[in-house]
Amino acid sequence: PADNGGKSPDSSPLGLIRANLVNLSRSFHGETRYLLLLTENYAALNILLRSPDMWPNQNESIRVIFGSSFPRDQEYSAVCSNINRIKVCMETGKTVILLNLENLYESLYDVLNQYYMEMNDQRYVDLGLGIHRMKCRVHNEFKLIVVADKETVQEKFPTPLINRLEKHFLTTATVLSSEGVDVSDQLSEWAKLFSALDKSMSIGLQRRANFTEGDCFIGFHTETPSSIVFHVLQEIY
Repeated sequence: PADNGGKSPDSSPLGLIRANLVNLSRSFHGETRYLLLLTENYAALNILLRSPDMWPNQNESIRVIFGSSFPRDQEYSAVCSNINRIKVCMETGKTVILLNLENLYESLYDVLNQYYMEMNDQRYVDLGLGIHRMKCRVHNEFKLIVVADKETVQEKFPTPLINRLEKHFLTTATVLSSEGVDVSDQLSEWAKLFSALDKSMSIGLQRRANFTEGDCFIGFHTETPSSIVFHVLQEIY
């Protein structure tokens, strides 16, 4: 573990994630597991990329691979392409962030399980594509992060996959200070009041009983207020 000058370790979600990413050591108990970040509306990705202290001297070593649910993106050739991109990251020591790639994790079984073989001080692991297997070298600085919506994890992720990874729940609300949460709550209340309709003014408006913040602000969701506060704080500080 890194020397923190005698201070108590940072046990916040970001602090625990940062400790995992900067720890490259291996001990009798093995090494840190790869990360599974449960989130809402993929807010965790924005938090990771907008937290410079999360990536000391590694800003150029991050690769984000975002999957697609379009039929052609589920074909064998597309899976092979994504596997090859991950393979390059493994060999060159880059950190890879995976999103919406549920159809890929079976091919990464040994990687996620960190089932390595060592030969001549080099680590190797099997990557699977159906019945085909291939050996891939694993750089000591390689890190893997799976970002997924918490409901998707609960409904679609197999339990063995979840158990292999170090899990954290990360949304913008969980990384804001108490003051930031207060501002976020005020902003959320303002958006609710701003989008409220005075149905007494128009017969047409009376038919829009379900008019919400999303109808007034395009793309609005529950994470929007806290995301705005987080973004502004990052710009200021």
